[in-house]
Amino acid sequence: MFVKIRIMKYFLFIVSFFAVMSYSSAQNNFSGHKLDPQKVWVFILAGQSNMSGRGKVEAQDTVSTPRVLSINKKGEIVAAREPLNFNEPKMQGLGCGLAFGKEMLNDIPDDVSILVLQTAVGGSSINQWITNSTHRGIPLFSNFKYNVEIGKQYGTIKAILWHQGESDANPEGIRQRQNDLSTLFKMFRSTVGNDSLPVLLGDLGSFSKTPALFSQINEQNRIYAASDRFTSVISTSDLHHRGDSLHFNSEGQREMGKRFAHEYIRKFGAKKPIVVLTFDDGSVTHYYNVAPLLKKYGFTATFFVCDYPRKPEVAASKNMTWNQIQALDKMGFEIGNHTGHHKGVGNLTKTELVNEIKYIEDKCKAYGISKPVSFAYPGNRSDSAARIVLKEMGYVFARVGGSRYFNPETDDRLLIPSYTMTDKLDEKSSRALQELRPGQILIFTIHEVPDPDHENYTTAPELLEKYLKLMSMNHDEVIAMKDLVKYCKN
Repeated sequence: MFVKIRIMKYFLFIVSFFAVMSYSSAQNNFSGHKLDPQKVWVFILAGQSNMSGRGKVEAQDTVSTPRVLSINKKGEIVAAREPLNFNEPKMQGLGCGLAFGKEMLNDIPDDVSILVLQTAVGGSSINQWITNSTHRGIPLFSNFKYNVEIGKQYGTIKAILWHQGESDANPEGIRQRQNDLSTLFKMFRSTVGNDSLPVLLGDLGSFSKTPALFSQINEQNRIYAASDRFTSVISTSDLHHRGDSLHFNSEGQREMGKRFAHEYIRKFGAKKPIVVLTFDDGSVTHYYNVAPLLKKYGFTATFFVCDYPRKPEVAASKNMTWNQIQALDKMGFEIGNHTGHHKGVGNLTKTELVNEIKYIEDKCKAYGISKPVSFAYPGNRSDSAARIVLKEMGYVFARVGGSRYFNPETDDRLLIPSYTMTDKLDEKSSRALQELRPGQILIFTIHEVPDPDHENYTTAPELLEKYLKLMSMNHDEVIAMKDLVKYCKN
């Protein structure tokens, strides 16, 4: 009887496959608008239950957006809403697909849509995928092929997101892991017709009742990824389970989706040059001259503030007040730490440095500004002791000089290089901007705009606007320092 039921399920699957493909061939539209396959990026989700989704679906997970799409049971394109997996109706839950799609919208062209296709089936082993076994009524690899055909019809398949391994967390599965990943990923790429198709893997959760076995699966995944330049892995070690020590909870699923998006953009999908604008010293010109220009061009930036040491009568006219700094924060700009009084970190004891950093943190707290996560070394000079203090105090990024691009693969996040933009250095900094290529990251250090008292550090408002116009014309991605997290590996 059980065999007959499985045969019937497989027969119905095959019938539905051809029925949907026949139906879909006549349909290539969404909400009455014809979809341009050149502007639809397709991502296929595969694996077992943590990719299928077992989190609790909450109100925010049912809010759709016109540019994140999926399919329904009829094969029709629909706005994506969780749950996306209808292969397991009795076990449907929140997955990472919608969160992934929404996060991708932050880094892709405005006229591109994301189509998420879900093929994961809970409890499936990697060998069952390789052998096209029928699991819970679904022939695993045939179902994948079916979704590939749908994906090709509506757009371009950009990557596979793979989360699987719980069923293989045993000595034999661990021993075979690298060979199995190699075999399956070759099958994925052959089916799609793209030998360089990216495949992103997610680590198994760190909350297992057999943590040593899960850890070994993760280790094998990472060893394999190091040998396959079109594969990458995201970390999930800090995510939590839903209470069963097996499945990610809702928050974990959403975060996993975001991390998959960040990793895809970081390694495979960065299509724009990236510019980080940073302004030092808390100059009042930042409030009156810089902020309006940034708003004019729709750009963000990081303002590294301090109570710059000047005579009181001079400070009153040249330093921003904390009310003005608060206003910049409310405009959406990042407020970073430049020490309390612009003191070189190499000249301070640990206690003095902590106090200088905490001075800005306390001021931010008093004015309702988030605790800074970005730091700029006064004079762009650092030392190892200062980096230890910054790390202990929770800083994620810290900027120096160096006049070169930032490489998130090799550079220390607490030693981020930058170019200084001034009237005198216009030729050098202009060349750096003009030579910036897609995926490269350029950080600018800018002081007063203008500073008539210091010709070596002044930047004319007209010069700054020249750069902003060029960034706009080049469609550069202009971000704040804290946003570099999207381009750095977890």
